Amino acid sequence: MDDIAAEGENDPPYWSKLRHIGVHQGAVDLRPELSDLGLDEVYRVCDRAWAYSRSDFEPSGLVDIRTSQWRETCALAGSMAESLMLSGATYLEAVWHRAAIAAGTEPAGMAIAQRYLSDNAIDTAVSVGHRLVNFVARVARTVPQTRERFTSHDRLQALGDGYFPFITEDRDAWLSLNSGTVRMLRAAVPECHGDSLAALDALVTSTAWQALCQVRGENFHRWRKEHESVVGIDRDSGRTNNIYDHAGNVIGRDFHAGLRRHTAADGMTAKTTETAGAGVRRLAVAVDAVITDTLAQLPTLSGGFILEIDEHGHTRRMSMPLL
Repeated sequence: MDDIAAEGENDPPYWSKLRHIGVHQGAVDLRPELSDLGLDEVYRVCDRAWAYSRSDFEPSGLVDIRTSQWRETCALAGSMAESLMLSGATYLEAVWHRAAIAAGTEPAGMAIAQRYLSDNAIDTAVSVGHRLVNFVARVARTVPQTRERFTSHDRLQALGDGYFPFITEDRDAWLSLNSGTVRMLRAAVPECHGDSLAALDALVTSTAWQALCQVRGENFHRWRKEHESVVGIDRDSGRTNNIYDHAGNVIGRDFHAGLRRHTAADGMTAKTTETAGAGVRRLAVAVDAVITDTLAQLPTLSGGFILEIDEHGHTRRMSMPLL
């Protein structure tokens, strides 16, 4: 666990980065390195999003900071960073199980935990994508003219002039990330947000995002299949077979001593683990691109406010515009 310390002796840390999720009591044998899984790059992006968040800025001294739209983007950036980190750490935990099973230090049945952790990494990664599109929409609506456009748009009206950050609790004010939403925003926001929208479009059309959504959709809305290591039930499992007549009609059953296991989930643990890893890494690319674009557009959008965060998440400059 890595804490980024605050300045005050008794202040809580600015943020914390977990290397894994489970209770291991200091035993980290076989734990993969972040760099082995591409998670060092994911954590670098988390640091950048956290640095943006902890800047906690509102460029105008005449805006109520309790309902500042810029401060709400800071809150969302911190939320995305923590969830992306947790998704990465959960994926690492799943790979750790895989390594321990292969080494014989865990029983084969712990592959059930491997797949469950991968499922959870996927769920969290998808949630980061949805927060990312809401981050982009809220950056855009810091400009009064864009808020007016939102007000006159049927599906964006909830983010118009009647929306108050940290206060408004309208479900319609929270967008879902999909191609339709990206197209809708592209038609409603100024061209200066083009790079952020391009990052969102590249994410939703990527095979990694589509695979994430497929697993989540299957698990949440249809049938999360039991693990391939257990008997389970599918169309061909069990101890019985149909008996058919010459016309193909079922006329009875025969029974066997042997028990056929289900095969509907075969290969799913490996596939889900790989989907989680690819998805976490792809989300990091999108978050990094949006943070970079937002920092580039800040002076124009905010009337001169400058925030410079380097590639490693170190804040190099923050200057307020003159009123």
